[in-house]
Amino acid sequence: MKNRANVDISELGKRLDSWKEIAAYLARGERTVKRWEAQRGLPAYRVPGKGKPSVYAYSRELDHWLHSTSSQELDALAVEEEEAPSPVALVNSSSPESALLPEVHAGMSTRRKLGLAICAVALAAAAGLGFGASSFKSAPARVGGASPENAAPNIRTISASLSSSPDAKKHLAADLYLKGRYEWNQRTPESLNRALDYFTQSIVHDPGYAPSYAGLADTYSLLREFSTMPEDEAFPRAIAAARKAVELDEQLAEAHRALAFAEMYGNWNFAKADKEFHRAIELNPQDPVARKWYANAFAVAGQFDESLEQINRAQELDPTSNSLLADKGLMLFNAGRRKEGIELLEQVERSAPQFRSPHFYLMLIHLYDRRYPAYIEEGQKAAESVNDPVLKDVISAAQVGYAQRGEQGLLMGLYNKQMEYYRAGKMPATLLAKTCLMLGRKKEALQLLEEAYARHELDVLMCLSNPDLLTLKDEARYKALVRKIDFPAPHREQ
Repeated sequence: MKNRANVDISELGKRLDSWKEIAAYLARGERTVKRWEAQRGLPAYRVPGKGKPSVYAYSRELDHWLHSTSSQELDALAVEEEEAPSPVALVNSSSPESALLPEVHAGMSTRRKLGLAICAVALAAAAGLGFGASSFKSAPARVGGASPENAAPNIRTISASLSSSPDAKKHLAADLYLKGRYEWNQRTPESLNRALDYFTQSIVHDPGYAPSYAGLADTYSLLREFSTMPEDEAFPRAIAAARKAVELDEQLAEAHRALAFAEMYGNWNFAKADKEFHRAIELNPQDPVARKWYANAFAVAGQFDESLEQINRAQELDPTSNSLLADKGLMLFNAGRRKEGIELLEQVERSAPQFRSPHFYLMLIHLYDRRYPAYIEEGQKAAESVNDPVLKDVISAAQVGYAQRGEQGLLMGLYNKQMEYYRAGKMPATLLAKTCLMLGRKKEALQLLEEAYARHELDVLMCLSNPDLLTLKDEARYKALVRKIDFPAPHREQ
């Protein structure tokens, strides 16, 4: 039997992401398995989204549940399949945040401890969070599974850990948190998916474990960059999780760091973000992530001396971080140290060819420099790295236009395709505005930037530092937009 602290989510088996998959795995009808879940504690969990809540279960939990449940009980329930299923009540349904809470059922048996002493307390504590990977992207269908005989020992180990001492649960929560941080640092859609699972499982074992709420906040903040999760879904969840982490442990530096990032880019509450960054660094001056994110805050405002000072200190603390080096490369370019910036980004690209950031940053740089073949190549790599269908289509349109009519064909192909996605709500106005500037359409670019501000698009903050958009700095409408953004000088570390 494995040590409880070493239980891995993989030991729960395959994840089944709908009632249909769960029913197929158990070779029963959907109404039957729903009844089993309501009346016999079949371990299935809900992850609410914008529409109908999704359901998921783990195959080995199901195997163990079947192995330990009376077959007579199940057969008796199966023949009642035509009866209406028992009602489901949402925890804390009066709360405005309850739409994002997993559902908890009446009639839950003690066998469902394995399903998670999530109960109302743990999840209400995380109000506003859509736990689990299926909250942002459906997983592929999975069928089959291990036999009950093979799975039971692992499941019994996990079940024992849930019913054991508080100290054992805390150790397991901490172990799952560390696994989540490892996945979070990989910064791919798949690894962030796994990070959500690990942080969620950690909270399940110890609902008062603040670092896992901070981990959830950080994961949601990255999902809008490294997956197709919309900003208006990611940031509210990040803010809710970060606030919970601070509430649980005011001395936790990463909780303040997570809240600073989410407030900065989600709420545009720049004063609050600056305060939280400063608090995070005060609590842990050796945290490279806090310093890197604080450096990015300076960079947004175009304060590159302060930005590079902080990113250099972060690099001293973590000299091997590809994410940190990629951000530094872009800062150097935007600060006018173009050659250094490009060389650093190319270095990161060589060492981590699957990492999105250097491809995306080089794509933007090559377009600005009108190096179109390099722009197309990096755009394709950036789109492929996160499987972004919109960016793939945009780059394809640019490539076709370039093959037919050179620069003008590329820019018109880019403009038309970006406009199509912008009208569909799938393309930020700021990127389209930059294309308009390359086509000499200054008034249209200004109109798009004003629309970006009205829509609270994160990318409009680039107006303060991006070389493309700074070409508008003498325009009255641009100056008015910058005044509206009202970005204060960040509080410098003493």
